[in-house]
Amino acid sequence: MDLDKDQNGRIATEQSDGSPAARAGRLTRRDVVKGSAAAGAAASLAAGGFSRSGVGPRRARAQGAEVSGRLVSWGYGAAETNQLAFARVEAFRQAYPNVELELVPEADTQKILTAAVSDTLPDLLWLPREAIASYAGRGSVIAPITEYVERDGYDVSRHYENAVAESTYEDQLYGIPGGMDIRVIYANMDHLAEVGITDPSGIDTGNWDQLRDLGGQLIQREGDVVRRWGFDHKIQAGAIYLWGNANGAKFLSEDAQEATFNDPKAVEALDWGVQAYEGQGTVEAYDAVSSTWQNDEQFARGQVSLTVYESWMMTILSQTVQDLNFAVLPLRPRGASDGMTSLVGGRSWCISAGAQNPDAAWEFIKFMHSDETWLIGQQAVKAARDAAGQVYIPGLTASKTADAATLEQVYEPINPRFDAAVQLFPQILTTAPNREIAKSPVSTELDGYMRDEAVLPALRGEKPAEEALTDANESAQAAIDEFIPAS
Repeated sequence: MDLDKDQNGRIATEQSDGSPAARAGRLTRRDVVKGSAAAGAAASLAAGGFSRSGVGPRRARAQGAEVSGRLVSWGYGAAETNQLAFARVEAFRQAYPNVELELVPEADTQKILTAAVSDTLPDLLWLPREAIASYAGRGSVIAPITEYVERDGYDVSRHYENAVAESTYEDQLYGIPGGMDIRVIYANMDHLAEVGITDPSGIDTGNWDQLRDLGGQLIQREGDVVRRWGFDHKIQAGAIYLWGNANGAKFLSEDAQEATFNDPKAVEALDWGVQAYEGQGTVEAYDAVSSTWQNDEQFARGQVSLTVYESWMMTILSQTVQDLNFAVLPLRPRGASDGMTSLVGGRSWCISAGAQNPDAAWEFIKFMHSDETWLIGQQAVKAARDAAGQVYIPGLTASKTADAATLEQVYEPINPRFDAAVQLFPQILTTAPNREIAKSPVSTELDGYMRDEAVLPALRGEKPAEEALTDANESAQAAIDEFIPAS
């Protein structure tokens, strides 16, 4: 779901230091029913300050007007150990002393939907972008912010287009992107040298046959026990969309009304993923070795040679093995000698449909996303890293201008390996596509069907890739057809 997942497919969220922490599960069909019931509470929610016309705030103050009062946010943590969040939140408190900001770090799907029904939603929600269409389509959870953006002349173009697109539903903007990650390929060059590849240019990420074969060449066993996995494509943990897109697959129609999970190009991608694991043994062997991996450090510890991972892996490497001989490579479209593709993830700040203080919520969102505020946070992270004797890796912000300012004003060169990766990430972000299913109001449900009825059965050998994807497609189409949009 562009929910991000760790190596075992557990759902995770990005923190300022790049490490994942467990987060809420996907929406189920039962949630869809409850979400439809929540839509019935729309009239009472309108009293919280937003109209139900779908155009934005009912009463917006003039830009720059002083805001005050209680402001409650769910889903965002700002502990002192999370310097990127803590420093920016403290800056907001100082700039707006009349706002009583209350941050509740936890916010799972059921809690949010229950609050929508009972008219107890907070003012702000920090939501995974791939779930925004799901919440927006229900009409009673989040409200469009288009009117605020237009009133204040907020420059949305500062943000990466893919992040803005994922925050948009039916031509209305529902959130401002506040974080970003991408997927790239990490290669342990010492391991690759064992099979004759001594330079990163020897790895062609558009050559899937090479990647598949490298897995079998790089894996190490002691008897029946796998000690080192060769190539981890992460299809079992949400990367089916990454590889499918790289192969030219489409998972959903442009109008989001037709599921196309069994696109022949998607079938090819999943079938290749099955072959890549079978070439290293069995899926059970992968499950066994991956169960020993801890804290997303398997690449840093040399337990896997070649792997797809999020950009925040760089922080882990910088804190554990700065001298590791590694390379970061962009995934290229299959068969292509140039070009880059990836899969983006992250969260956006949204104003709830039941917000009691929407004006203060909007001021908070604007403040948190200014380049100046991002630099406050990045400088705080760097100071903490310097104090700990560690190097600083900037977190991606979802803002092109903030990322550029960070590289220019805060980042200091480390070594060619780290520097090349840090410079590469913003370039990939400008071209990386979103998950197509993210534009559907049942996106999280669709993702569940893809994982549970297609990817996992195929990898386990329970069904051929085409049959598994066709079965998942039928369930996905039923979910699309059964969805009742908010009136």
